[in-house]
Amino acid sequence: MMPSIFVLDVPEFLPLVEHARSLPGCKVEGPRLGYWRLTASPVLSFRRKELGFKPAVWHGALTGGLVGHITHFDNDTLTIEEAAS
Repeated sequence: MMPSIFVLDVPEFLPLVEHARSLPGCKVEGPRLGYWRLTASPVLSFRRKELGFKPAVWHGALTGGLVGHITHFDNDTLTIEEAAS
């Protein structure tokens, strides 16, 4: 299944949604039931500084849940890949 993250539909996280719209191969759906769904294959990757997120907002970005396997998540980079079948 393609990696996805579910982003809470609040102003603090909108830069993530807007940035995802500019990424080739990234699909943005929603908002639906208060969440955006961001999907890409085979990798979904974001950099905190490109989004202008403070660390607290950055670390809260995954509170809506995800599909896939986190292969890297630190103070600057988030990478989610397809989960092994």
